[in-house]
Amino acid sequence: MKYAIPICNGKLFNHYSKSPQLLVIDDVTGQHETIEVLQPKINSTCGKKTQIMSLLSQQKVDAVIVKNIGEAMLSSLFHQGIKVFTIIRGAEVTTLDFSKLVPVTDISFARPSVNKQHKDHQCCKNKHAQLENKLAVRMNQLSPKTLSKLQRIYGIDR
Repeated sequence: MKYAIPICNGKLFNHYSKSPQLLVIDDVTGQHETIEVLQPKINSTCGKKTQIMSLLSQQKVDAVIVKNIGEAMLSSLFHQGIKVFTIIRGAEVTTLDFSKLVPVTDISFARPSVNKQHKDHQCCKNKHAQLENKLAVRMNQLSPKTLSKLQRIYGIDR
C-alpha cells in the first residue's frame, strides 16, 4: 500500500493540508520519496488542498497518515476513496510501524475550519461574493411563468 505522510524537515507535521512536504512510502517495496508542496501565491490553503489531492492521485496513493486534519480535506479524501489513518502520539516517521496505525472512518475525527465558521475564507471570498450577487439578483426577479400568471390575474396586457 502507498501512504502519504505530511512532514517538515523529516518530522511529522501537525496539520495535513498545511504541510510543506509529503513523504510517500510504499510499504511493500520499501521505496520512499519526499515531495515538496508548493505554497499558493496568496496566503491561503485553498489552492494547496487542490494541489495535494492532485499529488495523491499522480502518486497513486492508497492511504494517508495524519495527526490533525480539517473537515474539508478529510471529506475530500473519503470522497476519493483514499484511506485515512492516524498515528500514535509520539511515533516517529522514520520508525513507522504500519500495523499500529489507527483507521479514521468518520468525519467527526476532523477539526472544523475556523475560517469557514467565520466565513473569512480569503481565497474564496471573491467566489462567495459573486455567488451572493447572483442569488440576490435571482431573488429580485420573477420567473417568466410567475410573471405571466400575475399579468393574467391583474389583467395586464403587454
